[in-house]
Amino acid sequence: MRNLIINKLKYKIITVDDSEYGADIPFHPGLNIIYGPNSVGKTSIVTGIIYGLGAEKGLGIFKTIQNPFKPEFYKEIDKKIIHKSYLILEISNGDKIISIFRYIKGGDINICAVKECSTEDFFKTNDVQKLIISGEGVFSENGFQNYLFKFLNIDQVELPTYDQKFSKLYFENILPLFFVEQRAGWSQIQSRQVTRYNIKDIKKVVFEYIMGLDRFNLHLIELQKKEVELLIKKNKEELERKEENLLIIANAENVDDVPIISSQDRGKCSIYDFVNYLEEKYKVESSLINEFTSKNREFDESNSRIRDDLKRNDYQIRKINEKIEKISTEILGYENYLERIKKNKYKNKQLKKIQEISLGLDIKICPVCETDLGDSEEDNCHLCHTDKNKKFSTPEQNLLFLEDEEKTFKKVITQRILDRKKIIEQRNQIKDKIILFEKQLDHQTETYAGKEFAKLREKILQIDSIYKEKEKYKRLSERWNELKPLRLIREKLKIDNEKLKNKIESYTQTENDISILKSIQTNFRKNVRELGLFKSNLKLISDIKIDASDNYMPYLDNYDIYNISSSSDNIRIILSYYLSLLQTSIDKKNNSKIKFPNLLILDEPKQQNLDNASLLSCINQIKKISLNDAQVILTTYSEIATDRDLLKEYINYEMKTSKDYLLKKIN
Repeated sequence: MRNLIINKLKYKIITVDDSEYGADIPFHPGLNIIYGPNSVGKTSIVTGIIYGLGAEKGLGIFKTIQNPFKPEFYKEIDKKIIHKSYLILEISNGDKIISIFRYIKGGDINICAVKECSTEDFFKTNDVQKLIISGEGVFSENGFQNYLFKFLNIDQVELPTYDQKFSKLYFENILPLFFVEQRAGWSQIQSRQVTRYNIKDIKKVVFEYIMGLDRFNLHLIELQKKEVELLIKKNKEELERKEENLLIIANAENVDDVPIISSQDRGKCSIYDFVNYLEEKYKVESSLINEFTSKNREFDESNSRIRDDLKRNDYQIRKINEKIEKISTEILGYENYLERIKKNKYKNKQLKKIQEISLGLDIKICPVCETDLGDSEEDNCHLCHTDKNKKFSTPEQNLLFLEDEEKTFKKVITQRILDRKKIIEQRNQIKDKIILFEKQLDHQTETYAGKEFAKLREKILQIDSIYKEKEKYKRLSERWNELKPLRLIREKLKIDNEKLKNKIESYTQTENDISILKSIQTNFRKNVRELGLFKSNLKLISDIKIDASDNYMPYLDNYDIYNISSSSDNIRIILSYYLSLLQTSIDKKNNSKIKFPNLLILDEPKQQNLDNASLLSCINQIKKISLNDAQVILTTYSEIATDRDLLKEYINYEMKTSKDYLLKKIN
């Protein structure tokens, strides 16, 4: 079974003085009309159904603090503060009955309680199941949506999102195909569709899913293809950026994923051949140098020792410089502290002067601690003398302490300056050694090698240049090879994309899809004709199409279907469309692929400029539908008594006057 039948809605409101208010609204299969003037609570009944199903996002409510109900349900009723309020919604799937308890105020609104029983028996047994109805975990083992999908025999599916992830298809995504909300709901088909889950092409994909189209699977393939194409684009951008950087450094061009180098020695060749060439060249040149230098081992050994000495002395110089810098920083800190001591000494000398002249002046309040100088000295300071409670130091005491500190820091600074001079002298001695070693090295070079060694040094520089060039291109080639995984991903994505493309291009609309869409289109045309749309222009009506071109909404090739009609005509289009979905689902009740719940909830279409005659025509169309296993809930009202007489057979709940409110006092 795939039915969703609303059996009963029960409200309970309890105020702080224990007054109770409530309402019991019964429903049955078939047409249910909620009848009454404006602002008496018709929409509150619909709100309760949607809230009980945990789908308040379909009402435009996305935050917990945004209560979907009117204040008399959660704030104040009859000028009494509400302490607690809740509802119980009884529903059926045609086989099993359950009741859903959910707080409006006074309890955790993110949790609901579910029992397999009627609303009357809800508090008689303890076998309640608590489920997460909103927030994180609604599809978990203890999640209400997980429970509801199983109850309605609807499979859970994951769909690609615009941010390259996947999202579950939520109940509030299915809701806009069988519920039209009072305000924004009548602006267009699926106007209250929830897009916050970022699911791609949500209106199209939810239609295909609920109406059982085989094209739903193709749509998933199309979404996968878009996903793959996006990944290909990202991969290409990343790969090109990295390759371009390496090609610029190597002064090369990319030919079939291989960097091609242009050099004077080799002409155009791959970076790998160029690295091999440089390695061979380096080996040959190095061997000639080694042959020459082997004849001067004594010279080399001496040079090596001198170079080692130079390295050691150079290292010592660096360490000494660090010490000098550290001592200089330390001395600067001490000098800064001495400046603060001098400032404090100046302040305390000023205080001392004030103290000395305070007896001759009429000073009543101490400028330091703000105590009364007229009181006894035992209890209060006499111009900043320490008393028993505050224990402030006197200016004399402060001056003694500061002068002692000043002497100490001056001694420390003098000592550290002396230490620095010693280290600087040590550094100068090492510098002299370095100069001596460098002269000795130059002397040996001229003595042992002369011009030959000068030429050798020039040759060594050339070999060093070859070595650096070899290492540079070797690193670049290695970095180029590191991009291979990205190229493999690119090739795999291209293959995947081609496969998906072939699947899409080879797709032909199935007989199942043709049959379902034809039924929806036929029923829609029949409905708009009965509702007097386009003044019953049969040619225009027969041209109306419903297919994947516009999210399976009705359209005309040559006209904008909504702009060639009045505002009331737009309501007729929407009514006709939703009726056609229900009609098709009932006509094809044996088609197990269709998941439409055989329920329509239409809230106040008359408030959207729909005239009485059109509403009655719509109800006549509903009467023709076999509603034994289906349900239509319609809220409406007419000031004309004869209109009520035409509808009274289907009125299952009525509020008769503008003061006959939904919530009534129980005790």
